[in-house]
Amino acid sequence: MDSVSRQPNSRIMASLQSVLGDEKMLFQVAELFPIPIEVYRPDGALIFCNRALAEFWNLSDETELVGKFNLLQDPITNDELGLRDYVQRIFTGELVLVPDSRVPLDRFATLYKPRHPDFDVESMYCDILSFPIRDAEGAMTHIVSIFITTRMYLGKSDVAVAKEYIENHWLEEFDMDSIAQAVSLSRYHFARLFKKHTGMTPYSYYQDIKLRRLKEALCNTNLSITEAFATCGMAYSGNFARVFREKVGMTPSQYRKSMQH
Repeated sequence: MDSVSRQPNSRIMASLQSVLGDEKMLFQVAELFPIPIEVYRPDGALIFCNRALAEFWNLSDETELVGKFNLLQDPITNDELGLRDYVQRIFTGELVLVPDSRVPLDRFATLYKPRHPDFDVESMYCDILSFPIRDAEGAMTHIVSIFITTRMYLGKSDVAVAKEYIENHWLEEFDMDSIAQAVSLSRYHFARLFKKHTGMTPYSYYQDIKLRRLKEALCNTNLSITEAFATCGMAYSGNFARVFREKVGMTPSQYRKSMQH
């Protein structure tokens, strides 16, 4: 995970600081947004989360976390998710982006009891953008964190777990036994269950992920086509170049040219 490499335009940040410098105004603005937002004090205490975040965490209301959660002291975020370095940088005043971070719904439910029985999300991932709010003297008064969902797995638990496993191991060789083991099913029963609920085989699902990632790599003109394949764990001279042509209807080089227009 990498932090944001470019600082936002200074004029934009100055305007944002002036608008959000008042705590009441900050909370009012955050409540208007349809995306999850948290606001912390410099000591790590959560002092506000908007209605969108309450829905995001599956909370009955914001009081389940506000005043009870401290990000600097939270063992899940710092230790289990391995984000201690990011958290420390956030509270020293850096603008930090944590990309595609897994939301530990089950662990949060154990510690904070926010999960409802009818909550149909098995797991989710999000980009977390955090930035400081400063007063007129430049002292940090608040930290704002914004959550953008990148992946979500719904429905039948075993299928959701399998999808998550495949997507987290897309760079590796396809291994049906490992996926079936992850959901504690035999290869046969897992294959039938996955096909029933998704309409495709586990290998087809894996191929679609590889294809999507390869398309993204091919759009990066700093990479040669051979390098684009290599970043996706494949050889350009291998079988997947044929698979790409069959599924996309053009060669990788033709696809790259088409995306440049």
